[in-house]
Amino acid sequence: MADRQQVQQNLNGLLSKLDDPDPDMRYMSLNDLYGILTSPGSSYLPHDQFSSAKLAEGLLKALDDQHGDVQNQALKCLGPLVVRLPSETLTSLLEKLSNLTSSQTIDTSVPNTALRVIVTALPRPQPAQPPSQEATAAYSAVSRVLIPRLIGPSPSSQRRSSATKGMLEKDPSKGFSSDAIDVVIQVASCFGTLLKEDELTALEKAVMSIIDNDTAGTVVTKRALAAISALVLHFSDSQLGSFVAELVGRFNSPQLSTVHQRHLIAVVGSVARTVPAKFGPHLPTLVPFIFSAVGEDDLELIQTDSSYSIPAVA
Repeated sequence: MADRQQVQQNLNGLLSKLDDPDPDMRYMSLNDLYGILTSPGSSYLPHDQFSSAKLAEGLLKALDDQHGDVQNQALKCLGPLVVRLPSETLTSLLEKLSNLTSSQTIDTSVPNTALRVIVTALPRPQPAQPPSQEATAAYSAVSRVLIPRLIGPSPSSQRRSSATKGMLEKDPSKGFSSDAIDVVIQVASCFGTLLKEDELTALEKAVMSIIDNDTAGTVVTKRALAAISALVLHFSDSQLGSFVAELVGRFNSPQLSTVHQRHLIAVVGSVARTVPAKFGPHLPTLVPFIFSAVGEDDLELIQTDSSYSIPAVA
C-alpha cells in the first residue's frame, strides 16, 4: 500500500508541474511520467478510475502545449497509459480526442496522431488465435467511439442541431484530412479481423467518397487508396463482389470525369495488389473499363508489343 501511495504522490506531483511556465520543466515532468507508466509501479491504474482519468486529462492538456517537444513527449506517454486505462476512461479519452479533430482553432494533426498512437498501443487480435479479452475490450471502445466519429452520423440518426461532422468528411476551410485517413488505416491494420461487416462497409464508403471527389489533393487521394487496400483485406467474398459492383456503377456514370476515372483505375490496381486471389474472378468485369480509358491506339500497342503485359492475378 505504501508503494502505491508513493507512486500516486509522484504522479500527482508530476501532473502539477505540467502547468509550470518553463517548458523544460513540463518536458522533464512528462519524461518522468513516462518512466512511471512503463514501470510495474503503475499496474494499479486499471483499478483506479479517478487516478487514470486525472492522468488522461493531464496528457490531453499537454497535447495542446505550444512547445513541440512537450507535445511529442505527451504523445509518447499515451502508449503506456492507454493499456492501463479502465474501459470507461479509455472510451472518454477516445471521444475527447476525436472531437478535437474537428476544432478550428488547433492543429488537428495532433489529436489525429494521438488517436493513431492509442490504436497502435492497444491490445490487438493475433493471427490464427482467438482474440484475447483485452483485445476484445479495446476493439469495443474503438467500435463504440472512434469508428462512428470517422464515418459521421447516418442520415437516419442525424439531427441538424447536434450532428458532429465525420472525421473523413470535407471541411469547408481545410478540405479533407489525410491524418484522419491514416487513423482508418491504423484501425484496419490493428483491428481489421474484428471489424463487423457493416463497419467495414461504412468506412469503405466514407473513404471512397474522398476518392470520388475531384477536389481531393494528390496526397489525400494516395492515402485514401492505401486505406481502401487496408479495408478490402478483411472483406468477405460477397462484400468484395458488392464493392466491385459499385466500381462498375462509377465507371458507367455519365458524369465520370477524367480525374475520377484515373482514381477509379488506381483503386482497381490497389485492390488487385492487396487481394489478388480473391480479386482475380472480378477482373473480366473491370478490365474493359481500364482498356477503354487507355484508348484504342495504346490498346493495340499493349496487345502486340511483348514489352507490355498485364500482371497475372492468381
